[in-house]
Amino acid sequence: MTVEELRSRHVEMLRSRRVVDHLDPAAPGTAETTGSRYYTWHQVATEPVRTRLGRLADVRVRPAAYRPDHLHDLQSTLDALLPEVLHLARSAGWTVTTPVLAGVFPTGTLDGLCVPVPGRGVLVLVNSGLPDLVAAVLKVMTGVLPNYGTPPLLASDQASYALAEALNAYLYGNGAVEARPLPELSGQRLALVGLMLRRATQFVIAHEVGHVLAGHLVNARRWTDPHTPVGVLDAQAVGWSREHEADRIAAMIMLRSLDDLSPRELDVHEPCLVAALLLVLFLHEITDRLADELGLTVPFAGSHPPPVRRIQSLVEHLADRVRTPRALDLAADVATWLEDQVTGVREWFRLVEEVLI
Repeated sequence: MTVEELRSRHVEMLRSRRVVDHLDPAAPGTAETTGSRYYTWHQVATEPVRTRLGRLADVRVRPAAYRPDHLHDLQSTLDALLPEVLHLARSAGWTVTTPVLAGVFPTGTLDGLCVPVPGRGVLVLVNSGLPDLVAAVLKVMTGVLPNYGTPPLLASDQASYALAEALNAYLYGNGAVEARPLPELSGQRLALVGLMLRRATQFVIAHEVGHVLAGHLVNARRWTDPHTPVGVLDAQAVGWSREHEADRIAAMIMLRSLDDLSPRELDVHEPCLVAALLLVLFLHEITDRLADELGLTVPFAGSHPPPVRRIQSLVEHLADRVRTPRALDLAADVATWLEDQVTGVREWFRLVEEVLI
């Protein structure tokens, strides 16, 4: 099976699950509207509380439909990133001989999922909600923390609501809902968000490629979960020890992207890379915790180790391989900031529950 045949299988899955009929780009002038957005940072989270709660509640009771134009954009990103990951893997001494396609799909989990086509190739499903959540969180973080630019673009109460909206969209939006778009960034903030989002998405792909490289799928067991946003979905479960191994392989693949940098460039890029890799796991831990508190089911939760264990294992692995003394510091700052925000997010969730009673 060629990659194009895998692509046809991917589109067939999207159609059969009624996600979207095709992934063709919208014709010029016919792009679907995404609704209202924030045009300036001063506008963020300044509407009356009732309006903001209503928007959170609407996502929970009337999640939006999947938009072909949005899914097409996400698929185009995956199409660009997969060859980069495969190139980095070759640079690290691993060659993927099996056809692989990274396809956007509403899996309901921040992890990718491997769906082998026996004897033909592997379809890696990347949750459509993942890049939306990562991008929104990075935007809020760079907008509120003064070390990314002064004055900050957001006050703490604005950031709290923006994060609640992003997490609410992820938890209840079936992989179709974006939080209300934040204004555009510029300068250092724009560069940092773009870099970290790219690296975070690459890490998710590299983790699944790691399973292929390590031969994990040969002895994997079929894992069927009926609680995904699109109903029963099959993937491969390989065991917790192999999930840790895939994390380590993915980290080693990603670190190869730093090999040609000067010491000065390395000081800048390595902390961002490490923080991006761990950000996926930090968000995994927070969304799992919130889902448990809200009584929501996390699809395929049992197929991976608890995120806290994955974080600890990956940090220990990276600590022996990073080349800059403060490479893990940015990741620690991100983790601390996210943890500090959870209380405010919980309060917004409590208020929206009262609206829905």
